[in-house]
Amino acid sequence: MPSSKTPLALLVCFVLGTVACSGSTPSAATGGGEPTPSESPERVDTTPGETEPAAADEPKGGGSAGSDSGDSGSGGSTGPAEDTERVLSVAIQEPGTLDPLRVADPGAAIVVRQLFEGLTRWDPVKKKVVPAAARSWTVDEGGRVFRFTLRKGMQFHDGSPVRARDFRFAFDRIARKASASDLAYTLELVRGFTATNGFGDTDHLRGLRSPDSRTLVVRLSEPYRDFPAVLTHPSLVPVPAKAAAAKKSWVRRPVGNGPFKLATRWTPGRPIKLDAWRRGVGAPKLGGVRFVPYPDPLASWPDILEGSIDVAEVPADEIAAAEAAFGADDFGPLLAGYYLGFNIDSEQLDDVRIRKAITRAIDRRRIADKIYDRSLVAPRGIVPPGTPGFNRDVCLKLCDYSPKAARRLVKKIPAGERTVTLDYTKESPHGRVARSVARDLRAAGLKVDVNGYRFPAFLQRLSDDQQSLYRLGWIAEFPVADGFLTPLFRSGSLDNHSGLESEKVDRLLARAHREPSPKERNRLYRKAEVEVLGQVPIAPIGTFVTRWVVRPPGVNVQFDVMGGFDAVSVEG
Repeated sequence: MPSSKTPLALLVCFVLGTVACSGSTPSAATGGGEPTPSESPERVDTTPGETEPAAADEPKGGGSAGSDSGDSGSGGSTGPAEDTERVLSVAIQEPGTLDPLRVADPGAAIVVRQLFEGLTRWDPVKKKVVPAAARSWTVDEGGRVFRFTLRKGMQFHDGSPVRARDFRFAFDRIARKASASDLAYTLELVRGFTATNGFGDTDHLRGLRSPDSRTLVVRLSEPYRDFPAVLTHPSLVPVPAKAAAAKKSWVRRPVGNGPFKLATRWTPGRPIKLDAWRRGVGAPKLGGVRFVPYPDPLASWPDILEGSIDVAEVPADEIAAAEAAFGADDFGPLLAGYYLGFNIDSEQLDDVRIRKAITRAIDRRRIADKIYDRSLVAPRGIVPPGTPGFNRDVCLKLCDYSPKAARRLVKKIPAGERTVTLDYTKESPHGRVARSVARDLRAAGLKVDVNGYRFPAFLQRLSDDQQSLYRLGWIAEFPVADGFLTPLFRSGSLDNHSGLESEKVDRLLARAHREPSPKERNRLYRKAEVEVLGQVPIAPIGTFVTRWVVRPPGVNVQFDVMGGFDAVSVEG
């Protein structure tokens, strides 16, 4: 499954001061076959209930077909708008692009989310993946084949119809080698990816078919039931080939299918005005959105206080002021974690006792309160608590600060083996974190060498397997627990820099990838997480929260665990 590092993972770097700089999804392997006629497909549609059939409702050996409830949520809906005149002003980081091919920063991601609508989306209220441009989908071959049925009547902002081939064109555009898109990893699971992206032998993914205008069939190289969650990524949206071919106009005024369209050409450095578009999915209650670019959240803060901006992220240095002015109940979890990684194959860390001593010695509260000013909270484990099904603390004793226990463990280690080298990236505030950790480890009786590197050099050390104890920031760009497990801990994963190779962990992850029941799938992911923690290849330091201020009274904005929101759902 895909595990390449991606620029969009810098979404939280802006939010948290370059705290995490890697993206993740499950990594891919080759394989696959034709559909087996005896298997019954499972159906997911817009009827109430789970997005995948519950295990109790599925007959043994196959899926169940869901009912077809009509196209009540289809394109072209112009349902009543509560406040079609309100234009919401939102502070963002200056986008680098509005082309889904190269969404690489938080400003671009949040604007593109409004301009385009993918097959699926994350519902922050229901806390699950739900149909979006796809009215429904079926799952076949045990999680290897997905057949999406598009909603009727959807149009792009130029009035042309949205068709399945527009998704196929967009996915091919991202995957082809000549595009050099850093987002190609999102499609690494699709059959034919290596030929398209690795070798460049073809411009088309073999695993994509559009047998008619409203049907898109995606064949994966291995089972992955969480693939609909991967499709919530803001890059995986339909693109009209004719509009994209006019490159100069496309870059400044891309033609989307989302609930908002560009009112004018985009000019970098200027506010981005979007008008409501009601011929796509859903009916916006706003008349529009005005995104105002700033260098960082701190620069936008005077304008939110003055009232010229409606929505803005709270800078870390202004959390106390924001609580005094707007209240203290708007912190939301992010799918982002701060860790220390252990290279368990290194001579310094091959003894599990020293790894346990390190994780017990770290004062996580000091890091959270003094360095991150409460934008970092205590870890529950590896997977952040904003992930559905992952709220119970599984780190427990391993993450409990106990200098006394750490010193006891260190005393059991031969005196000549009590040296560790801590590598970190020089971007702020990682030097402060490294010095805080080093102080704790020295107090426990360890000798600590601390080395700072620029990010490219740091990545090279990881690639060359030269690291011992190292800083690790990780962001899952899709709302599933596996984003923190398969890339970091499956044997052979490119991003598994701990050296962990566990047949049990690999089996649990493989079972989860095939499992049709979301509840049972999460149970398997939790078991894998506990198994990983038992071998101590990582020391969780904390998980991140973000805070936004919504100034207009009565306006309800639903922020999600990816650090953004969909303006189509804004009410008030």
